[in-house]
Amino acid sequence: MERAEGPSSELAKAIKPIDRKSVHQICSGQVVLSLSTAVKELVENSVDAGATNIDLRLKDYGMDLIEVSDNGCGVEEENFEGLTLKHHTSKIQEFADLTQVETFGFRGEALSSLCALSDVTISTCHASAKVGTRLVFDHNGKILQKSPYPRPRGTTVSVQQLFYTLPVRHKEFQRNIKKEFAKMVQVLHAYCIISSGVRVTCTNQVGQGKRQPVVSTSGGASIKENIGSVFGQKQLQSLISFVQLPPSDSVCEEFGLSCSDALHNLFCISGFISRCTHGVGRSSTDRQFFFINRRPCDPAKVSRLVNEVYHLYNRHQYPFVVLNISVDSECVDINVTPDKRQILLQEEKLLLAVLKTSLIDMFDNDVNKISVRQQSLLDVEGNLGRPFLCHLPSSHPSALVAECAMLK
Repeated sequence: MERAEGPSSELAKAIKPIDRKSVHQICSGQVVLSLSTAVKELVENSVDAGATNIDLRLKDYGMDLIEVSDNGCGVEEENFEGLTLKHHTSKIQEFADLTQVETFGFRGEALSSLCALSDVTISTCHASAKVGTRLVFDHNGKILQKSPYPRPRGTTVSVQQLFYTLPVRHKEFQRNIKKEFAKMVQVLHAYCIISSGVRVTCTNQVGQGKRQPVVSTSGGASIKENIGSVFGQKQLQSLISFVQLPPSDSVCEEFGLSCSDALHNLFCISGFISRCTHGVGRSSTDRQFFFINRRPCDPAKVSRLVNEVYHLYNRHQYPFVVLNISVDSECVDINVTPDKRQILLQEEKLLLAVLKTSLIDMFDNDVNKISVRQQSLLDVEGNLGRPFLCHLPSSHPSALVAECAMLK
């Protein structure tokens, strides 16, 4: 019986290295996955450069142009050649440096990948330079043109026609541009909230129309100021501050922790969350921002727990959340996914136990205050009464209002 030649001949082919140009394109498509990833990488570069003003300009929602300008330190001329080359960075020198890295970027992949996927132009002026320089790059990250360019200190990165070198992805990108744009805005909000003393503006221009504002912050010194700047005072007034407590014995037991585990003060959690009053929450999780050591991330277990506890008090809504978890950098692995949004943590169960205990206590106290405010100071006979605050067991949050009463 004769064997089919097709599959066997394919299997018999010699194993050869992929050419460097193809490798560059394949890998670049895995680093920059979307509009939000491209914007994230550029904004992070600006923050890492010490910028206090970051201006993001989009044309046609980012399909035609993504341009990020900053007043950071700029790029020295000796670094021009390596600026957009793969795995060239000033942020780490060896793998061991990852445990101490404090910058957003560290892999030296973003600008190189953007060059492979689009047309990239960079203008920059270092503090030591008398005049700026404009650089035009090819798809391999090599400089095509270099010319003097008058500009103040800082850097501007222009990305035109994102993904046009990948026809299928480019077509899909254009088809879903409104969704891509919405995701990008949410990612940008995270950096607006967590970046202290950094003024961020974003505009979008459709066709030949006017530039429309998307985001504008005042560069507040605190997370609270930045929340108000991005989402307004009404949103800010609906929030309560996160108050950290050590995990209770019952919660420790639930997570299989011993008392000695709970004694380790590994985590410091700060931030804000919606009050649990119905009407204060949101219909979706669109305004939930989590940070580990001020790095935006998507900690699935933390997010799930926060929403589950909130639903004990407000079943039909989701909270606005801004939580920053500070922990020793040696307890964190940030090099898990290309976008660095997934992070591995040591003692994650302890973190969840601290969160659950703290949130239950916060919401118990909030419900107590609400129930007292809603009661009249006069009873039905017109006599002046005083509010009685009762403590609600954490396992039965919904029973509080029924147990509270006005006493003469």
